[in-house]
Amino acid sequence: MRISMKKLEEFGAAFLIKRGVPEGNARHVSKVVVETEAFLQSTHGLAQFTALAAALGKTIDPEGEPEIVRGKGAVVLIDGSRCMGNLAVKLAKKEAAEMARAQGIGFVAVRNTHWIGALGPHLISIAEEGLLCQVWAQSSTCKDCAPFGGVDACFSTNPIALAFPGDGHPVVADFSTATMSMSAATALKKKGARTATPRFLDRAGEPSDDPSVLDRGGSMMFMGGDEEGHKGYALALFNEALTVLAGGSANNPDTDLYQSFSLMVLDPEAFAGADYYAKEMRRFLAHVKSSRARPGFGAVRLPGERGFQALEECRVRGVPLDGEKCSMLRKLATDHELDFEELGTIPASGNRVDPVVLRGGGGDG
Repeated sequence: MRISMKKLEEFGAAFLIKRGVPEGNARHVSKVVVETEAFLQSTHGLAQFTALAAALGKTIDPEGEPEIVRGKGAVVLIDGSRCMGNLAVKLAKKEAAEMARAQGIGFVAVRNTHWIGALGPHLISIAEEGLLCQVWAQSSTCKDCAPFGGVDACFSTNPIALAFPGDGHPVVADFSTATMSMSAATALKKKGARTATPRFLDRAGEPSDDPSVLDRGGSMMFMGGDEEGHKGYALALFNEALTVLAGGSANNPDTDLYQSFSLMVLDPEAFAGADYYAKEMRRFLAHVKSSRARPGFGAVRLPGERGFQALEECRVRGVPLDGEKCSMLRKLATDHELDFEELGTIPASGNRVDPVVLRGGGGDG
């Protein structure tokens, strides 16, 4: 089944409004969630609706807004103040981009917010404005990764993302400092699948390709695996240091669950100039793409290329949803007395939507 992005955004906004979120915030958050799903970040896209359903009115204040604590030069500190994470990202992006335009660089640290989903999609709009950016994120209580050489988990998967203007779409990369995100590992567990190479440690510290060891006292390796994992470990440590810099809690299972993140934005005009940047990057990226493809690879791709292709297809044909995603949306519809109207596969021409009524509480996916 494919559902139009507009209809999904309207549904998400209606769900959030039912939970007490102001309309403007509800529409912004829903748009971010749906675009993340469409950008091939399916473990961090519509799944945010389920997470919000569990947290709104409890650990998240539906009317909460992020607060600027202080600012100095090209630095701003924001407190999440029990708001939805995507609202903290919105404010951080605005502040960082404005400082970068004025001073060449903007750095915003955010503490004590909630899950912001996939990092990369947040950065697209910044790079589309001609700016370079990078974000680091951490969760305070997750016991996902053991330190390199250790057995007991002391880190979340501590992701990093970056984006910069390219020739056409921006280049966008988003990855955990672990071998994969916890959402991806959970998806593998549900399928009963294993990884091609060991990416986990069992409770005794032995390498494993079985994600189910995470349910039995095991942990995730850092990127680089058993031999080169010290590299991901170092990045994760820096991520925790940035959290402390902001006044947030470094990994601590005894505290409340919050996410902290730091965003840096650079304006090329303040350095060698935007014109030089665009010209040289156009030459360089063409040089990169001219490399012969290895056997088994159709062509050399830049990070984010497949995501943009998928996003453009979803804007025409709708977002593809499997049975699990449809069941999740049905439950939200049932729990919040919502309906889906005129949903379904959009023909390749994109001229109309085949009407399918999906109501809370029944039907096949």
